[in-house]
Amino acid sequence: MKQYQNIKNQILNIKNTIQGSKIFEFCFVILIFAFLFLNFSLSQFISPIYFQFVNNNKASAVNFLQKINNLPEYKRILEMNNNIYGSTIKEQIFAKNNIKKEMIKNLEQKLTINPKSRDVLYGLYQLYLEEGDKNQANDFLRRAKEVDPTIN
Repeated sequence: MKQYQNIKNQILNIKNTIQGSKIFEFCFVILIFAFLFLNFSLSQFISPIYFQFVNNNKASAVNFLQKINNLPEYKRILEMNNNIYGSTIKEQIFAKNNIKKEMIKNLEQKLTINPKSRDVLYGLYQLYLEEGDKNQANDFLRRAKEVDPTIN
């Protein structure tokens, strides 16, 4: 009887081992498919800017450099693109900032004429917020809310 029980236990152990390895194989196959699906899906979201940049598209290089201007490698990449496209690329990169600064200057001049202009105050709030000057932006928002409390 004891031999029968030992044989039965050995058969159960073999059965559990086989089932365990099948579960492992199944999980492994599922993980491989999940990895491949995730890899394929994420590869479809790579920014088209990168491909334009690789293909020497000057406009995409300008767009790229505008977005990375706070990174440590910015100066090196700027010089590399300056060698490829010429010095006009620097003008194009900073053109957007120069336009914003000109808009701020014009709105501040209008504000001296009418210091209670809700639209001018709110416009200055938005421009300073885009520039990253939150203190100045919040000051203009506060002043705009004093004129029109319905501003959010």
